[in-house]
Amino acid sequence: MQPEGVPDQRRPLLFVLGGAAVAIVSIPLAGAAGPPYLSLGSLSPWMVTFAIGLFAAVFATPFLIHARLGGDLESDARWERAVLLWGGVSIAVLAVGVLCALPSGFSGDSLGGAIGLVTVTEAVLVLATLIVWLLSG
Repeated sequence: MQPEGVPDQRRPLLFVLGGAAVAIVSIPLAGAAGPPYLSLGSLSPWMVTFAIGLFAAVFATPFLIHARLGGDLESDARWERAVLLWGGVSIAVLAVGVLCALPSGFSGDSLGGAIGLVTVTEAVLVLATLIVWLLSG
């Protein structure tokens, strides 16, 4: 029995869009708050909200892909494809993070560097999880 409200197929989409929206809105707010953004002595609260939003979006992605993969595939095959496509999305997120952080040299004192560091860290965690999953058979 399903609770009333949002259908199961729309929940992952809402998490991806909501998380991405929180992450995107956090960027100008962090810029307005000013440095330091990400250092050992100080952490901008807007960088925390950026990290949480990006985390929600990235980790809801395989569920969104699984919900969108229809057809004659059984659930296990759809999950395998969804997780592998999630790896592709994570590589794209990693590339965006590297591009954001390169101009500042991955410095946590600049907004681009802090965004890049958080983005690269989250993408690498997803990719490491996928590598362990693939190697475990």
